[in-house]
Amino acid sequence: MNTFNLKETTAVLHSYGFKCDTELVSHWISEGNIKSIENGGVYEVLEEEVYRFIEAYRWEGTAFEEGIDDQTKIERLLEEISDLKKQIVKLQEEKAELEDQLGIMPF
Repeated sequence: MNTFNLKETTAVLHSYGFKCDTELVSHWISEGNIKSIENGGVYEVLEEEVYRFIEAYRWEGTAFEEGIDDQTKIERLLEEISDLKKQIVKLQEEKAELEDQLGIMPF
């Protein structure tokens, strides 16, 4: 059972693309978002807990976030669908512009 100190926990989070410093990680620990063990005034975080936090944070704000109700899931999925439709339109416009630049006639 590996444990990390505050600096090591922050380094692991950095390696997963988190933009955080030790102060923010300390805040997450104090809020209970990252569970830790106090050992002589120093907080130690279990390796499994760091990876649990990474996985939970990854889905936060999406339809797959733990603990949200079905209505919220539906709203988030509908929002995602809307965003994807906008991306499709933008990509189709970009494709048409590139085809025009290359002299490719649409079918």
